[in-house]
Amino acid sequence: MKTIHSKFLLFLFLLFLMLFSACQEEVVEITEPDNEETIASNSNLANLMRNVASNDGSRDNIIDYANCLEVALPVTVTANGVTITIESITDYDALETILDAFTNDDDDVEITFPITIIFNDYSELVINSQTELEAQIENCNDEDEEDDDIECIDFQFPITISMYNTDFQVIDTVTINDDEALYAFIENLEGGVLASINFPVTMVLANGDTVVVENNSEMEAAIEAAEDACDEDDDYDWNDDDIEDCDVSLSELETYLLACNITAPTYDASGNILDENYLMFDANGEVAVNGEPTITEFGSWSLLETNSGYTLTIGGLSTFDLLNGEWLLLGCDEDEFIFSQETNLGNVTIMELEQDCEDCNTPEVLINDLVIYMPFAEEAHDLISGFNAENTTNTFVEDRAGNSSCAIAFTGNDTFEIPVNTNSELEQGDRFSISLWFKMQNTEAGDLELFFRSPGNATQGFQLGVYDLNTPLFSDNTSFYLWDNDWNGEVDVVWENTDWHHLVVTVDADNTVRLYRDGVQRNIDENSSLNIGSQASDRYIVGEGFVGHLDDLRVYKRTLSPNEVGELFNLEGECYTCL
Repeated sequence: MKTIHSKFLLFLFLLFLMLFSACQEEVVEITEPDNEETIASNSNLANLMRNVASNDGSRDNIIDYANCLEVALPVTVTANGVTITIESITDYDALETILDAFTNDDDDVEITFPITIIFNDYSELVINSQTELEAQIENCNDEDEEDDDIECIDFQFPITISMYNTDFQVIDTVTINDDEALYAFIENLEGGVLASINFPVTMVLANGDTVVVENNSEMEAAIEAAEDACDEDDDYDWNDDDIEDCDVSLSELETYLLACNITAPTYDASGNILDENYLMFDANGEVAVNGEPTITEFGSWSLLETNSGYTLTIGGLSTFDLLNGEWLLLGCDEDEFIFSQETNLGNVTIMELEQDCEDCNTPEVLINDLVIYMPFAEEAHDLISGFNAENTTNTFVEDRAGNSSCAIAFTGNDTFEIPVNTNSELEQGDRFSISLWFKMQNTEAGDLELFFRSPGNATQGFQLGVYDLNTPLFSDNTSFYLWDNDWNGEVDVVWENTDWHHLVVTVDADNTVRLYRDGVQRNIDENSSLNIGSQASDRYIVGEGFVGHLDDLRVYKRTLSPNEVGELFNLEGECYTCL
């Protein structure tokens, strides 16, 4: 049954007016506001104020598809088989997540009756069935059609209004605290009654800006200026944030994924966050995942066009197994690509992929076939795989160019490991190169100190470091050794030297090994007996037993030429944090 609220204001006013008139024998203070200060019934200003204060029925269009009525909360609905109770306006986000889970289904929202609907004038009606609801919806304008309510500007309450009779006698002062009370007040203005707003009044625009008005004409102008100044959200979308179709090709999407790190939060159908991970896709079909716990795990990925659309398939993850499976591209939201996945149990998971590209000033010098790159800029972070060594005890020191905290220090007891992935694994017969800068701090002549090692056994592995008077050395675990002969012979350096030095070792397809220091080849073993083993290690060890500083560790899956070694030697020391 329809019930009208807030009309008690008129009743009280009329009662007060009769009592006041019957008992009035004394002189009453008379103020005479001019026509500019009063609000006349059915005037343009009164109509504008009523339209601003009217109940906005469009904010729940995701439920009722009707701009002229609102479903009173709480209300229970079933969307695509999922039942959810809407208790506040924020719960519409969860409902939209359910509806947006798939683009190739027919969205269906079933309301649990009875419900109460609220009209633009704040009157209410109990509805017992979908048929009754649709009968009321017939009275509404269609989607995005012009209607009377004004949503682009609001009043900031409270507002006080003085009321006068036709003799300009003040008979009451009314305080208005919300839109419903203001709407009722304007509706109840009738002949013989004048009202004057006590200015200033603050009004709030849709973008959050405020406007202070000092009189009727300024208020009228402010409302008229804002009337069509925003999207009044009179479509059947929730909050105008529906996922849009992505105008992107398969190759463009792949380029987006490969460009830089990707943030990948996941949500359940109710919009609750499940996890927040960081992904790095590489062109060889491998994806590195970082998240909680603070480890890096490697899996596989592929991107295909199917009958349902673009499908991103991720596999091989155990710690971050939530990401495994086929993810269907739903669409785009600003700079994000939105994917969804339905499990065997019918649960829907949403994944949002967004680039996390840093503004890099890294010179793009010799990055081709680079499989490990650690600049040591305040962190032991591999810019290629995304791996970050956590809980290290190392300190960060000046690099060779004097940049603060841009090289890493070792004390002999603070080794860390880099996990090997399919991109960075090295086996016998592979061409590869290792480049790094080192600065010795240990003067003990007999200490073996390793910069970079691939662990194994008697027939597996290799190491690059210094030994025997701090002489640079590259060796395997069998009988191969290649020394820096010039250092050992003190041709251009004495072993006490603690300056920065650049060290490179290269292995080519003929198993020829070359050792360079400071841009100059110091030794070579052509068609050598080097044997690093036919099975790649699962990790690399950095700084084992080493006392000193390291910087700019690079590992390549190819053989650097002498000119390229010289280029690396001549690069300025920098604090790169990305590529």
